[in-house]
Parts: sequence; structure tokens; C-alpha cells
Amino acid sequence: MNHLEFHLDLGPADLFPFARDAIFSWTLQDLAGVVVRPARRVSADQVVSLGLNPGWPTSPRRLRGRDLLVPVGSCVVTEVIDEVDRAGFTYRTLPGHLENGEETFLVSIGSDGRLGVIISADSVPAHPLLRVAAPMSVAGQKMMARRYAAGLKRLLTEPTDTTPAH
Repeated sequence: MNHLEFHLDLGPADLFPFARDAIFSWTLQDLAGVVVRPARRVSADQVVSLGLNPGWPTSPRRLRGRDLLVPVGSCVVTEVIDEVDRAGFTYRTLPGHLENGEETFLVSIGSDGRLGVIISADSVPAHPLLRVAAPMSVAGQKMMARRYAAGLKRLLTEPTDTTPAH
């Protein structure tokens, strides 16, 4: 079993509402090049299909009205955390996914008044080619965790119409 836990400081606690919204709207995945279908607000027992955008960070290329994505597989949301100082969710992979396991995306305000994100996963490669290249699978998960967290930090720290300027 591979265990991953990635932490990143996102800034002051007042950014929590924006980070919470990014988690529950699947924006976190979008910022890392993962396309979620259907992209409805996160809810318990929700089943989604995931695809990687090979052209990330640009938008996916389209052919005959469809996004060209690398299929990853489907997941079911098993837990939603929505508290005053913590927000996130866990999903479990379904048969046919490239990995077999669970991943959690959580933003929280620490005792120091700082906002942080934790991305954690417990999984094993499910696809035969990934089992043969297990170290590459672990490296890929670490890379994606960094992309999720870095994308969220960029979203929260770059001035836009929806986030406060810092």
C-alpha cells in the first residue's frame, strides 16, 4: 500500500471561504489538469469520472465537440467534511480506475491562524502496467498532489474578481 500525505500553507485564515469553495466545486482538480464529470458540487455518494488533460495547463483540446482526455477511472465520494474551520472530502476509486484506494482533499485553519491544505492518499496500482512500474505510479501521485496544492495556492494568492488582493 502506498501512502501519500502532502501539506502546503495557503496563507491567512480569511482565505478559507474561497478554498472551501474551490474544494467543493472541483476547482482544485481542474487547476491540476484533472477533468471531473459530472462537475456538480461535491456531495456524499456522488460518483464521478476523472480524466487527465494532457495539454494542461491549457484547456483540453477538443475533437468533434468532445474534450480529448486520458481516462483515469471513476470514484465515489465517501465522506464530506464541512465544518467551521475544515472543509474537504474523501473519494474511493471504483473498479476500472488506474489506482485502487482512497484520496482526501482537506483545507483547514490551524491553531496558528494559517490556512493549509492536506492531500492524502492510500492506494495501490490497479492497472497491470502501473503495477509493473510501481515507483512511477508513486511519483505520479506525488506530482499530482503538488499540482493540486500549487493550483489552489495560486488561485488564493493571485488577485481576481472573486478573491481578495494580497
